Amino acid sequence: MEQASSVADLVRMRMDGDVAGLCRATRSEVLDVRLSATEMLGGSTGSPEAVETLFACLRRGPRWQAAKALGDLREHGAVPELLRMLAESRHSREQLDEPVVDALVAIGGPEVVRGLVDLCDQLATGRGYWTVRVLDALAALRAPEAVTPLLAALWKYLPERAERVVRTLGAIGDPRAASALLVLAHSPAPGTHLRRAAVTALHALPDADWPPTHQWPPVEQLLRPPQLDPDPETARLATALLARTGDGRDHLWDVLRRASRTPHDPEAPPHAVAAVCAHIAAEPDLFDVDVPERDEHRALLRHHLRESKAPTVRRAAAGALASYAGAEASEALLAALDDAPLSDTVADLVARLPEPPLRKLLDLFTGTDLSVAQRCGAARALGAIGHPVAASELLSALADDTAPTAVRTAVVDALGALRLLEAAAPLATLADDEEEPGTLRARAVRALGLIGDPDTLPVVLACARSPHEAVRGRAVAALGGFPVPEAAQALGEFVTLSAEPHGTEPDIARAALHALGRIGAPALPVLVALADIADDLSEDLADRLVTALAVRPEAEATAVLGRLATSPPTRKAMSTRPGEGRLATSRPAREAASAALSERATPECVAPLAAVLATDMWLGIREAAVRALLKIGTDEAHEHVLAFCRAATHFYGWHIEALDVIAEARGVRLGP
Repeated sequence: MEQASSVADLVRMRMDGDVAGLCRATRSEVLDVRLSATEMLGGSTGSPEAVETLFACLRRGPRWQAAKALGDLREHGAVPELLRMLAESRHSREQLDEPVVDALVAIGGPEVVRGLVDLCDQLATGRGYWTVRVLDALAALRAPEAVTPLLAALWKYLPERAERVVRTLGAIGDPRAASALLVLAHSPAPGTHLRRAAVTALHALPDADWPPTHQWPPVEQLLRPPQLDPDPETARLATALLARTGDGRDHLWDVLRRASRTPHDPEAPPHAVAAVCAHIAAEPDLFDVDVPERDEHRALLRHHLRESKAPTVRRAAAGALASYAGAEASEALLAALDDAPLSDTVADLVARLPEPPLRKLLDLFTGTDLSVAQRCGAARALGAIGHPVAASELLSALADDTAPTAVRTAVVDALGALRLLEAAAPLATLADDEEEPGTLRARAVRALGLIGDPDTLPVVLACARSPHEAVRGRAVAALGGFPVPEAAQALGEFVTLSAEPHGTEPDIARAALHALGRIGAPALPVLVALADIADDLSEDLADRLVTALAVRPEAEATAVLGRLATSPPTRKAMSTRPGEGRLATSRPAREAASAALSERATPECVAPLAAVLATDMWLGIREAAVRALLKIGTDEAHEHVLAFCRAATHFYGWHIEALDVIAEARGVRLGP
């Protein structure tokens, strides 16, 4: 009888459906053959010969691969032996707990659950990884039978190691654990992690099981400490839990009341107030159910928007008021435009109101006796609303040289947001005027890129070579709004110059590559040309070049990616010096291009992906190439994968998965 002496022999046996040959190979004197053959039997149809061989391997080895294969086969008959192995591995150095636990989870069923539950009383004395894997298995199986023994184990773990048990209880989602979780959420913990884990587990309970049965103290009272927790995530989750009940919502409103009466009340610190407002903004309808105090609640939100000393609270109150009061919030929000730290946020909220107050915004914008912050906020809101009625007022303000620079800047941004074609000419004049402030010119160039009027391209090109850094950077980015060859060519020059000593600054080159990706088809010839100097670019720029090529669907882009992926490192790329911007000694674009081809996974990628398999790149890149070829799924693609597997000297799990996929596609069964 034939004996497998190499991995190539195993590939042939797998593709021939030779169960007997693989069973014999599990006793091979060649270690790699023995290991791979055992794991391959997990792709069989569960023939008695394969199962018997795997049981023998569990006793004599290779045990790791045998356990994995039995899990892949969902072989229920292996459960007693796997449970015995798991119990023995509690103090063993053989490290079989990972494949055994994975196999038990894959098999599942009442017997597995009972066996894992029986191990709960040993959790506190097991090795760290063993304990974690048993708990993760119970979480994956979501076994309600584990709740009681886990609660008993929980107290043995407090306080240092209880977090993993709490997470398991949360994953199971059984309401019987709620009381213990509430106590942990309420108790002062030595750190924030355990309290956060308890609140997270409570949050995972179904809404139908809330509030949980807990006689005293009330659930809402137990959740008050975590709602005040300085950890933002803990406070957010506790706020969401309190919002599920009427009593809880009453408590949240009371937090706002306390803070309005006593700004430094320890029961209503600013971060807790902000968490309440944020949840009201996220679920306004929940707080508006049968509430007779609606007017009082709106007044509370207006108070915090106006009076709070903490900008985070004022910002959160603005969002809550906009969501909770809708159009009725407009007056308070318009007044809050005067709050400089909040002005932009409030302007965006005003623009999203059901009926934006256009007329009042125009009055605020044109009111020269109002504050700069208020006028800037009004301009931003007018641009975000997108209504053309504001165009004439904004254009008039743009021409007003006496207006504050901040107001003119806000006007420029608004005109860019509106994408007004008639604004292109005055914006171009402003951008070209070197007597104007540089920041204002830079924003004007950005607006020109948003409008994209071809007549203004010469101005943007000139600004891209401006000595003013902000103007230059904005102009290069703005060129991405002009999908024409002239703009693409200029951007390519900036990238090319970055490869020369004292050439383009890295930030400008990065902006240029990003803009080339936005231009579309006219940028392809430039990107193809830049691929010739990929070795001379920094690693960051090479990645961005590949990203820009990867979004192009043309066959030419695929060909260039293939060339980048498979060309060998140059002498220059194999040695790096300080200041070159390289993190690795390999060719910077090589692995990025290979990854892009794997994500592309079109029939045109078969040849370059096959070439990637023949390179010396790290296995993760070649694994991705194999998976991409399997996704393409043609006979040619499969043949390349088979050739790659035959040439391998060692198999990983993904090699075997690839053979299983190809065998299934060809109708090859490994067994009866």
